Amino acid sequence: MTRTRLRPAWNEHELQQLYARPHDHRRWPDHHLRVNVTVQVARWLAGDGVGSAADLSCGNGTVLSEVPADRKFYGDIAAAPGYELCGPIEQTLAELPHQVDLFICSETIEHVDDPDAVLAGIRANARQLVLSTPVDAWDDNNPEHYWAWSREDVEQMLTAAGWRQHVYTSVDFRPMGLPYCFGIWGAR
Repeated sequence: MTRTRLRPAWNEHELQQLYARPHDHRRWPDHHLRVNVTVQVARWLAGDGVGSAADLSCGNGTVLSEVPADRKFYGDIAAAPGYELCGPIEQTLAELPHQVDLFICSETIEHVDDPDAVLAGIRANARQLVLSTPVDAWDDNNPEHYWAWSREDVEQMLTAAGWRQHVYTSVDFRPMGLPYCFGIWGAR
């Protein structure tokens, strides 16, 4: 299959209600391992450390907090207390004070109306990217997810946005009867 639009985008009022509080991955057992693997990919890309890192859809901030970086920019689509940048990632990307060395985009692009524009916007603001998103979730019934795609679809999107893949791994919970296989990329 190829990239598929699952449902129309929510309007601004609906989004404010849907994302009234930051996402906390600890509510779902499968997200614990997915987050841990995403952290490992981010640490691998960061090496001994980077000057700056950002995650503008960070939920509770777990992934970014584990990245060795001198300066970290936390943001979320919810009005998260203490986060520097709040609002849709399409808007907060423009609010980053400078280009960052590493950008975390974890479980985000399936939630946005134009994932290609978001990946291009991140490319304009970052040197490296860690990306995770469900793959092959063609029957996804999560009302927050607008898109389903394959690994190859995501890699085409990354290439089109100017990224070059350096690492890929996946965490597949479907054999356990859970709905998702998460693809995780590191790109430069």
